[in-house]
Amino acid sequence: MLLPFEEAIQHAVWDLFSQSVGLPLWRLLGDKRDELAVYASGLDFHLSDHAFQELFGRAADAGFRGYKIKVGHADIERDLGRLDLLKKATGDDGRPVMIDANEAWTAAETLAALDLFARAGHDIYWVEDPIPRDDFDGLRRLRLARPGTRINSGEYLDLSGKRRLLQADACDMLNVHGQVSDVMRAGWLAGEHNVEVTFGNSFLEVGVNMALALPGVRWLEYSFQNFEHLVEEPYPVRDGLIRGHDRPGHGLRLSRTARDEHRTPEPLSEAALPPAPRWERPA
Repeated sequence: MLLPFEEAIQHAVWDLFSQSVGLPLWRLLGDKRDELAVYASGLDFHLSDHAFQELFGRAADAGFRGYKIKVGHADIERDLGRLDLLKKATGDDGRPVMIDANEAWTAAETLAALDLFARAGHDIYWVEDPIPRDDFDGLRRLRLARPGTRINSGEYLDLSGKRRLLQADACDMLNVHGQVSDVMRAGWLAGEHNVEVTFGNSFLEVGVNMALALPGVRWLEYSFQNFEHLVEEPYPVRDGLIRGHDRPGHGLRLSRTARDEHRTPEPLSEAALPPAPRWERPA
């Protein structure tokens, strides 16, 4: 995952500001809770069946509070097979199961898929981005047609788009992540519409600071991105719950190894630079 430049700058500024007042970022933003449930998200479309089962089996053993898998394959039976494998890997432990289609379906295809999954015994807690992000009419129709399955959307929309999504009454859950200020604005806006907020991936789970500070948040996504070695102490995740740091700022500090391996080389002094080539005008 790449961190956009503007997002990195915002996190740095908010980190410095919260350090200047001696508060953890999540407390500065207005702590509503001190821990949050984490669901295991596989980013698993490319995984073999064996790797898929291993990943979610480990997630179940680690106590993650829910599981999200990718769907939207050209062959719907492949999606159904993955749900069967998930149930086998996790021991059918009763924890919520979410699916993410990444806008692969039409509204009709979404309804057909959910009906197929239900007949096969799979209770879907939410379906994320089933159809194109700006098809607000289609998303609203899905909400009305399948009230038992929540529609989670908004991840790919900017703040203005999220406002239109909420005004259209087109989602049960608003998915947010990214720049601190925009996320907080979107979260407060969702609260005004009585819509639950869910948090998608953020680099090193730094989004937990906003998730702990906004009302109506119950879930944060964890996708096993394996960046924890870059910092001295990642955000603690125990028994399927994530907590913010108690240190001022966002609390993440680059490890010495990361500093040594990835630091920018010192610029050469002018004396050490090779002489500039001399160009002569042709006769």
